Amino acid sequence: MNKSSLEFFKSLLDRDKAVLDMLVESTGPSLEKQYDKPYSNIKFVNDVLTVILNDGSIISKHPATIDHFNLARGAEWEEELFAICSSSEGLQEKRKIEEEVRRNAALAEGVKTLLDHCDDEFEERDGALYMIGIDRSMPQLLIEEFIMLIDAPMTNENAERWEGLKRFWMWCCLNPRAEVADELFRFLKDNSFRITKQGFFVALRNVVTLHGGAELVHFVSNSYNKVKAVWKKSPDKYEVFLQNGDYKLVHEDDLFEEETLTTTTCPECLGEGGWEGDDWNEENDSYEWVECPNCEGAGDVDEYTETRTWSINHGQNIGNLTQLYLDLPNRAENRFTDDWTKTFDIRVGVPVKMPMEECNWSTQDCAAAGLHFTADQIHYVGCGDQSMLVLINPMKVVGIGQHKGRCYEYLPIMTVPRNEATSILHDLDFDTMQLDDSYAIQELDNLAEKVKEGFAAEAKKYNFNFPTINPQTVENIISSLEDMKQVIDGRVVIV
Repeated sequence: MNKSSLEFFKSLLDRDKAVLDMLVESTGPSLEKQYDKPYSNIKFVNDVLTVILNDGSIISKHPATIDHFNLARGAEWEEELFAICSSSEGLQEKRKIEEEVRRNAALAEGVKTLLDHCDDEFEERDGALYMIGIDRSMPQLLIEEFIMLIDAPMTNENAERWEGLKRFWMWCCLNPRAEVADELFRFLKDNSFRITKQGFFVALRNVVTLHGGAELVHFVSNSYNKVKAVWKKSPDKYEVFLQNGDYKLVHEDDLFEEETLTTTTCPECLGEGGWEGDDWNEENDSYEWVECPNCEGAGDVDEYTETRTWSINHGQNIGNLTQLYLDLPNRAENRFTDDWTKTFDIRVGVPVKMPMEECNWSTQDCAAAGLHFTADQIHYVGCGDQSMLVLINPMKVVGIGQHKGRCYEYLPIMTVPRNEATSILHDLDFDTMQLDDSYAIQELDNLAEKVKEGFAAEAKKYNFNFPTINPQTVENIISSLEDMKQVIDGRVVIV
């Protein structure tokens, strides 16, 4: 049964209403008793103790003694019976069921809240939850994520995450693999991936450096993304300098130094009272002296305030940070490849692609065709001397393993030190929500054709599995995603 089904949640509640009431009203480990006794019958035959619980389930202990029998008869709670029978597996299973009941109760209540407050975004049909306009039921974990956000304070950050989740689901539904829409969010959640505000996700992989002296590539790609993701500033306002062999980042406010003075010196003649004119005086062997009309030759005027500005020496100016980042694909030192085939041309700022029809769906972490990525198991994504942060569109994922996934396209956005790769990706100060505007615009170009090509490529393979999604849903999703163009800053430059 589909766990995202509302009927499933409701059936759990109806199945054992008394147990549910006991769990929901509980404030701690001491729960209200459901019955006078936690069992309906107890039998002790030879050395076998058998306990029939009130819900009809049976637990037993073998070998048992009369002391075990007497303890069981005096038990007030099921937990005591499980402890007496030493059935740790049974106790764990019972707790698991109780937790599932708690979770489904909270989920059912959360779904009701979603429908009450967001009836223009979600709808219930045939016992399942749908995003309006998308003919595919949403998976349980994604529903829970929306519920968590609707209960959280509606800050700008949470509003962006809400939109990001919606767009993430739209991209998933455009993937020709049904498994992706059903399983990708679970995979990302289990492995702590981060989703961007345009619905993509950020991952890690390793590459091999082809060109020595890539320090500028490292500095520019790191600085550009950290300015956006950590400082939440505009990279347009920063310049890169080379000073004493090291690159440094300087804000535009720190490029010049100003000094404000109060003075009476005439600003026209700078206190000289005048200046040499254009006419030559042969008698004095000099140019005629011209008296300053501003101070009438005195050199002084009434007191006024003067601001002087001069450039600060930061070394050699390499260029503006944004322009340098956008120019990285053209730099000779921005050249990397994969360790396995040594055939891929990998550059920061340029999408890396593999023919979709050559990729295989697989739940294995290794040895499957596709471009590999991970979130925190960087050693899983191939050997190499350099780690990279990459952006991935859910529409282009082809395989999901336990810790690692595969796609047919990703966008390298920055190099990261290999020993810091995982910590950088999971650093809460590194806000990945800010990293995807330019890539979103590229992905939206000719989106309908890209979707059509993806479904066609999948249809050519023998192991395909089409999602149950109709053409009108595809059209609705594409229309909704293209609305993103209206909210992305018009100053974004496409590489």
